[in-house]
Amino acid sequence: MEAFIYRLGFKGPTHFGETGIDLENVGEWVSSDTLFSALINTMSNIYEGDIVTKFTDNFKKDPPFLLSSLFLYNKDTYFLPRPMCDDHIPAELKRTRGKELKKIKWLSINGFKQWITSTSLSVSDLSDMETSQKSYKDAFSTEIRPRVSLDRTTQGSNIYHCGYVYFKKNAGLYGLVAFNDLSFVERFKELLTMLGETGLGGERTYGCGMFEVIGYERVSEVFKEMLDSKIQRYTLLSLYHPACDEKENLNEKFIAYDVIRKRGWITTGRYALPLKRKSIGFMKEGSVSNCMIKGSLEDVTPDNPPVMLRHKIYRYGYAFTAPLGR
Repeated sequence: MEAFIYRLGFKGPTHFGETGIDLENVGEWVSSDTLFSALINTMSNIYEGDIVTKFTDNFKKDPPFLLSSLFLYNKDTYFLPRPMCDDHIPAELKRTRGKELKKIKWLSINGFKQWITSTSLSVSDLSDMETSQKSYKDAFSTEIRPRVSLDRTTQGSNIYHCGYVYFKKNAGLYGLVAFNDLSFVERFKELLTMLGETGLGGERTYGCGMFEVIGYERVSEVFKEMLDSKIQRYTLLSLYHPACDEKENLNEKFIAYDVIRKRGWITTGRYALPLKRKSIGFMKEGSVSNCMIKGSLEDVTPDNPPVMLRHKIYRYGYAFTAPLGR
């Protein structure tokens, strides 16, 4: 596999929704399934249906490339989710610094590499990781705006709130992509560029989520060392939904993990349909397995779909891990 890193510079606010009441709950990063769906939807806005279907079919068995989730960067510091395993942290350190440990959600790339390769972390190591949390929080700000909707029949007003994230100067999101088929390297960049012109996430009619691709190159230095590490543990840098042949004894394959269930409305091309896709469960970023895992592209098309839905709906659940499975 050839791994690349790319950076996205956002031109305005973003609205990456999280589960919650109304639209006020927003996040500052984007999971891999959402990114993949946005890329496919962008294709359907531009190309005929057969082209989109053929592209999606490439991912049903052996995907031409693997996507990580989109994580935050602040200037030259790149962040990754803290691996959920902590058996290499001394028991005394857990006892005395347990609260501080729980607050560490994100690690700089150097801190992440140290976490997955070190046999024991010290007080000094943890202090450095705590310090990096400030740089993470300084990279963005969140704003909650009041909005008013009008009833089409009575013209009665209803107030609600919507959340937006603003990235600071020289901050934004980045992702990793690993290619099994190098003929997709430029095609992926083209798709990413097109997505930037239409916007990622919600509230796009208000100009949210538009970005430019400001870097797209092969991984090097610390990133390459991290992905090529010779260790027998694999930390998820994407969401993961097991393939059928991986579901047996799944608990035994993971050292530590957390799960999330995703659901939502269906958008096809430029149209949002009054249809909900099937809910689906994922293992979250930061989960740690003791063996290589693959994942799947899952069909979440509603049962007995109406005529207005003319194609299948899929959710991306392939695993992007560190070290990178080969």
